[in-house]
Amino acid sequence: MASSAFSPQFKKEENEKSRKIDFELIDKIVSNPETENERIFQYLNHNHNKFKIFVELIYNDVLSIYINSTDSDDLFYSDFDRQNIREMMAQAKFEGRSDFTKRLKLSDTLNLPNGKKIALPMRYSYYYGLDYGVAHGITPKLNYYLLKEGSTKLYKVEKNKRFIKNAEEIINNCPIILKDLQNNQVNIFDLPNFIEYYKDVCQTENSFEN
Repeated sequence: MASSAFSPQFKKEENEKSRKIDFELIDKIVSNPETENERIFQYLNHNHNKFKIFVELIYNDVLSIYINSTDSDDLFYSDFDRQNIREMMAQAKFEGRSDFTKRLKLSDTLNLPNGKKIALPMRYSYYYGLDYGVAHGITPKLNYYLLKEGSTKLYKVEKNKRFIKNAEEIINNCPIILKDLQNNQVNIFDLPNFIEYYKDVCQTENSFEN
C-alpha cells in the first residue's frame, strides 16, 4: 500500500520500482499465503454506499464475515507497529510524567467471531496543561459485514430493525429468520450463532421447497 489502501502499488522483485494498479482490477490481496497467518483483503460493494470499501475476510461460510476499519491502512498493516515519531514522543512524555506508573498499550486485541485474534495499533496524542498531562488513544472503529454465498454485495451488521430493512437479499427467502429478527429472538451481532442458526433454518427450509 502507498498512502491509501485505494492506491495500491506492487512490484515483482524487491529492487524493482513499484507500479500503481487500479484497485477496481484487483480480485483480492493475500498476505502470508498458505500459512496459519494468511489474510485475505478485497474491495467490495456494500449496501450503504455506491462506493466500494476495503475489507478483510475473517470467516468463510454460507454467510461470510468481513470487517472494515475507519482506517483501511491500519487494518492492512495491523500486524506491524506503525507508530510515528510524534506518537512515540507523546507516549514517552506521558509515561515520563507519570513516573512509569501508567504504561500505554500499543494496540488493542480484538477477538473475532471465528476465534481469530488481531491487534489494531493505538494512535496517541499528548495534551499538556498546567501541571497535568493526558494521553489520548484512538483505536480504529470496526464494522462487520455479511456476504451471502453467490452474492457480490456486502450487508452491514446492524440492529435487527435496520438489518431487516437493508438486507433483503439475505433474509427475503427465509421467513423464519425474518420473524425471529422482528421479534428480537435472535441477535445478529452474535455472528457465529446467527450464521449457524441461519444455515440450520434457512437451508433446511429451502431444501424442502426444492
